[in-house]
Amino acid sequence: MRFLFTLLSVVICGGASAQDKVDNDLLMGYLQNQEFEQVIRYMEKTVQPKQPNGLVILANAYYQNAQLTEAAHYYKLILDIDSNHITANQQLGNIAVQAQKYTMAITHFLRIAELRPNNANSWKQLARACTNVTGMQDSASVYMEKAYAINPQDPGVVVFIADEYMGRDEYGRADSLLKKFYQSDSTNINVNTKLVKSSYLLDRFSDARRYGRQIMEQRAFAPIAYSYLAGAYYRMKEYDSCVRVADFMAELLGETPEFVKYYAALSYAEMKQYEKSNQLLLECIASAKSKSLDSYYATMADNYEKMKNYRAAINYYDTAYFLFKQPMRQYGIARIYDQHMQDPHKAKRHYQLYLKSAKPETKNETDIHTYVKERVKTLQ
Repeated sequence: MRFLFTLLSVVICGGASAQDKVDNDLLMGYLQNQEFEQVIRYMEKTVQPKQPNGLVILANAYYQNAQLTEAAHYYKLILDIDSNHITANQQLGNIAVQAQKYTMAITHFLRIAELRPNNANSWKQLARACTNVTGMQDSASVYMEKAYAINPQDPGVVVFIADEYMGRDEYGRADSLLKKFYQSDSTNINVNTKLVKSSYLLDRFSDARRYGRQIMEQRAFAPIAYSYLAGAYYRMKEYDSCVRVADFMAELLGETPEFVKYYAALSYAEMKQYEKSNQLLLECIASAKSKSLDSYYATMADNYEKMKNYRAAINYYDTAYFLFKQPMRQYGIARIYDQHMQDPHKAKRHYQLYLKSAKPETKNETDIHTYVKERVKTLQ
């Protein structure tokens, strides 16, 4: 809201009256009170703008008034006059994203990136739109790398690229990228969460401990970080700390994943507190019988898949698999890479992970298992 309010003010003061005769004082009064319907009425009935700077005032007022169809109409009129108009392209891209019309958004965001090749945010928004279009994942990576080259201090860009590296099992590369960011900003939760994960996967458990403890001190919502932290403590034989992580997750999140409970149970056993160990093991057994939390994550993944937000869907399936080790979550990831993102290499890798641990019981599970075995043979 503040951004567009400022933008409207700048447009009025910066030359709209030189092209379309407007009453700047009147408009500024409307804007200061956020009376966008008054702006619309004045611009349409009195000014009837024909030039880009006048049209953008009207389009922005419609946008602020949540009348996106009307806003898009006037932004398109601007592009008919000036196809390089930054604001019109930006807002049409934003409207397309809100409507999940990502291919249309890419058209406008690509134009902005071409006009502003040294602007990191231009490449970043283009990359994010590409992640939601089948077959454009490689382009998304290229565009995000461009954003990183311009601004390596954007945590969203760093996390995106680190995810890409880890998705290709390039854990060392991801770790180096994350640590470079950490040297200049050690407070970002998302980056630090990825550092816990990369450190653990590289068997650098003391590093995982350091980053994980920092997140715990901030009491941030970061279940993946805490899960890897618990695993790191156990691998380092710091059993009391492993138990503390399990207790902390129960307090902060209201639930301790079965995976973490199991590590805590093993830790209690190592400390010869067998009754507490058995109590947690019984809870693990109960969790193994009731996978409701896993189902919640899977349902979220399914929802995002239907929304065509495939990266988010994969992240939820990945979280569910990490916490509960249900093979069908690997199948879900593989299916998205295969059917929606056209990435046969990643699809094959996740299909193989599914086959490695799948034990089909129902007819549907057996049919899926049979299909995957045949599908893997056709993927390169």
